[in-house]
Amino acid sequence: MQIDDWVLFQIFADRSSAEVTSARLTSEQVPVRIEGHSLENAREAEYWLFVHRSLVHRARWVVAQLPPSDAELDFLATGKLPGADDS
Repeated sequence: MQIDDWVLFQIFADRSSAEVTSARLTSEQVPVRIEGHSLENAREAEYWLFVHRSLVHRARWVVAQLPPSDAELDFLATGKLPGADDS
């Protein structure tokens, strides 16, 4: 892939936040690239997350989705609705 194929998608203050978003996008088949950039004082850095130009719209859609709630995760794990009796 050429450098022109990548678009700056988000900027993060720390690498771990960039990696969390990167993992989420990657799991949805959106190619990503993270670059670290030093700020003027050279003691701080920003982490730039790039996505492939052809998948920017998909990346926006993925990031806009809310993560599942604890109740939704419980239902997916057990198949039982919250507050439902076992009887």
